[in-house]
Order: sequence, then C-alpha cells, then structure tokens
Amino acid sequence: MERRNRIALLQDVMKREGVEAVLVESAVNRRYLTYVDTSAGALIVTAEDAVFLVDFRYIEKARKECVGCEVMLCPDFTVGIQQFLSGRGVQEVLIERERISLMRYEELTGICTGQRFSTDKSAGALIEELRKIKDPYELSCFRLAQKIGDEAFLHMLDVIRPGRMESELKMELGTYMVKLGSQNYGMNFITSSGIKTSLPHGGSGDAQVQKGDFVMMDFGGTIDGYSSDMTRTVAVGSVTDEQREVYEHVKQAQLKALAAIKPGVTGQAVDKTARDYIYGKGYTGCFGHGLGHSLGLEIHENPRCSEICTEVLRPGMMMTVEPGIYLEGRFGVRIEDMGVVTEDGFDNMTHSDKELIVVG
Repeated sequence: MERRNRIALLQDVMKREGVEAVLVESAVNRRYLTYVDTSAGALIVTAEDAVFLVDFRYIEKARKECVGCEVMLCPDFTVGIQQFLSGRGVQEVLIERERISLMRYEELTGICTGQRFSTDKSAGALIEELRKIKDPYELSCFRLAQKIGDEAFLHMLDVIRPGRMESELKMELGTYMVKLGSQNYGMNFITSSGIKTSLPHGGSGDAQVQKGDFVMMDFGGTIDGYSSDMTRTVAVGSVTDEQREVYEHVKQAQLKALAAIKPGVTGQAVDKTARDYIYGKGYTGCFGHGLGHSLGLEIHENPRCSEICTEVLRPGMMMTVEPGIYLEGRFGVRIEDMGVVTEDGFDNMTHSDKELIVVG
C-alpha cells in the first residue's frame, strides 16, 4: 500500500501555526515521519524542505525507505544540525519538549548559537496530534497484525494444559506469531495463570498452570512497527460458578463499551459505560485501570478511554477496549479487543471468540 508523505502533512501544520522549523530526534517520531526505523538520527523540517541526518549504519536503509525528504550521511548530528539551520538562516526551532533531556538541550544550545530552541510550543505535540489519526497504511498494518493475533489465539487453545509453565506459553505464543509473519521478537507478552491473573500485568516470576486456573494472555503481532493488542482469558480443565459469573460480567461490560464508541463521544464517557456496569454488579474497586488506549508505533498512545480523559474520539483513531475484574489473591479476568473509530461507530479488528472457553 502507498505510504503517505507525512512530512508534508507536518509542514502544512507548521505553516498554519507559524512555525519556522522543527527538530525531531526521538526514535518514534523520526520513524513516523520518515518510515525509517533507526536507533539514531536527526530529522530537521522547515516549512519548505527537510533533511534526515543518519550515520553510516543506516544510510543505505534510509535512502531506500525514507519518504518525503533528503537523506544525508552525517557523522556528528549536532554539527550537521547547526550547519543545516545556519545555511537556511533559521532563527527559531521547535524541539520535542516532552522527549529531550536537559543534557541534550544544553548541547544543542551550546553549538547552535545562531538559533533559539523554543520551548513555547512542542514539536512533539504537533507530531503526536498527527499520529492520533491513522492513515490507510497504518490501518493495513494493524489488520494484518491482528489477524496474526487471532490465529495465534486459536493455536494456543491446543497448547494450554495443566503442567505447562507460563514461560513456555509465552515462548510458544511468540514463536508461533513470528512464524505467521509477526516482526516482534521481544515476546514481551503477559501469560499469567492462577492467582497471578489478579495482577493486571501478571506479576513476576514463573508458575505452572494448574487445573481450575484461569490463564490470561495479553499479546499481539507486529507489522512494520505497528502492534496489535488483544487479551483473552481462558479456563483450564474446569471452571467454578464464580469464575463463570465474573467472566460474563467482563464480557458484557466490554460489549456495552464497544457499542458506545462513535465519533463525538469522549474516552471518559466510554470508560464510564463499562465501569458503571462492573461496579453495578458489586465489583467496585476491582477494575482499577483505564478501559483502553490508542495505539500506533507505541503500544500506549493518546487518547485514552479512562476516567479522566475528556478528549473527543474522532474517525481514524485506533482504540483498545479492555475491561477487567481482579479479585486480589484469587483470580482476574480481562477481555481486550482493538479497532478503529469510524464515521458512525467502531470497526473491531479482533475476531477471536469472547465466550468462556475451557481447555485441557
């Protein structure tokens, strides 16, 4: 699928805001604007042109993959930045205020004495506002990543059995997704069992799956830096009436929240739909995290569906919906889907079964 010139989109914003130049050094914002994943580099954008400074390790890659700007080999980024800005007579530069260290700021201002590095506005904020609305290329990556996740979930239903270690499940899940085409080799997934499912992030250490446990899997595939995000909780061997009841409450809360998503509503309102249902069933205080979050090149992005996020949802925003009930020291349940806000509702990309499944 054709990749949009995102630097041109940023330049349009810069012209409207009266911004002379921006400096982008964070890896995620560099990658978003150029499409090139590098561990180091500097992107300088003016209203009329742009240059991506990279070292020898990435010059060939950047020349092949970069969209929308010149690529230049540069052994010293600070000197390269100074030369580019001075050569174009740039007076004021916006920096990524939220992502720059004090040491780096002092280094830049010490070398680039002819420019003012402004913190009145943030280059990062301008870019992250663009990142909120996903373009067709990004959506295609998410759909493929989630397809991998759905297929991996089906596979794991044949893998989860009493006696398996949580670490084994994590490795099997990650390895299988890589075989399907996922580009995430970190395998930083949650595969918790038993009482550890009462911890939203699964806690530490390893445990052996026992009959009667819930197993919670929070995971996703990755395509070109875009990771899907889903959670499913399954029972092993048997299930109690209480476990079944809690699971059903979480499922119903999620269904209500999914139905509430549409343009013009706030993340706070969507969160309230699920939270009121769970608390109304007698589980006040057992759902302590936000209902969901946006996602992109970072797995957690803004806006959020939470008790405090008043931002209005718009078409093109990717969101997760992941209510849970966590009973301290006993067990927990979470169900998570992800999808995109559309013109009239929500396109759920997650197709894995939400009914309670008992394996083994």
